[in-house]
Amino acid sequence: MKFNEVRDATECFSIDNAIGMGKIGIMYEGRLPNGWNLAIKRLFDSKQYKRQFLLEIRILGKYRHRNIVPLLGFCVEKNERILVYQFMSNGRLSKWLHPLESEVTLKWPQRIKIALGVARGLSWLHHVCSLHVVHLNISSECVLLDQNFEPKLSNFGKAKFLNPNIEDGASTMFYVSDGKKDVHDFGSLLFELLTGKTLKALSCSFNITNLSGNPSNIFNAIDESLVGEGFENEVCTLIKVACKCVQPFADERPTMLEVYNMMIDIWGERHRFSDGSDALNLSISSASVDEIVEL
Repeated sequence: MKFNEVRDATECFSIDNAIGMGKIGIMYEGRLPNGWNLAIKRLFDSKQYKRQFLLEIRILGKYRHRNIVPLLGFCVEKNERILVYQFMSNGRLSKWLHPLESEVTLKWPQRIKIALGVARGLSWLHHVCSLHVVHLNISSECVLLDQNFEPKLSNFGKAKFLNPNIEDGASTMFYVSDGKKDVHDFGSLLFELLTGKTLKALSCSFNITNLSGNPSNIFNAIDESLVGEGFENEVCTLIKVACKCVQPFADERPTMLEVYNMMIDIWGERHRFSDGSDALNLSISSASVDEIVEL
């Protein structure tokens, strides 16, 4: 995209249009003349954050998936480096998990939908897409929610890869041996979905890794909005999944595909795609690699 297009869309990068500030840039809400809403990230320092910029283009520009935020375009002009995404009307998941007193909270069905969507997206990144991407920065800050509370993974600036056989002329390819850090971070996200607290905060009061056998030990920490709604058994089940993910040794953790299979075995039938899409059949008892593809 041309610089003047994104400049005009944000009213010259007006502070009134700023919707968030991250480590590498400021995010603005923008609007094109045709009425499209955009999320526009203007990087602070184009040289320092060159790799992050190239990774976003390389990954988000190449792949499309239901649970990955769409990159619509980018701008390179002089010292400016700008990334343009589809606007997500419900913002960051963190906003919903740590609401102000006047804000509404997420209901249990919404939380399960979000957990399934993030697991689906990570499974696809790890096991299906040709680069086999490991995100390495999963948190409630990088999960965006669209108008239907469908989660979208964002912020791929720390990503690495599981496939060392792909040639790279842009010096963006760094490799890891497995995706188990993403699994741990996903488990931490599940605990935050359940309690509204980060894993670090919970660990001050509970021995998280010993909860698998008796998840009721953490029940007092569950978000009060979930208590008394008839979902106690489901909450305990999700705690068990989270505990498997945050085991201290990586080889004790399941893969993301195994985590996703665990979850759809329990919640898949109830949480079919709201738009009727059959690209992923959630009524099956387990998901094969082919069934998590959604381009």
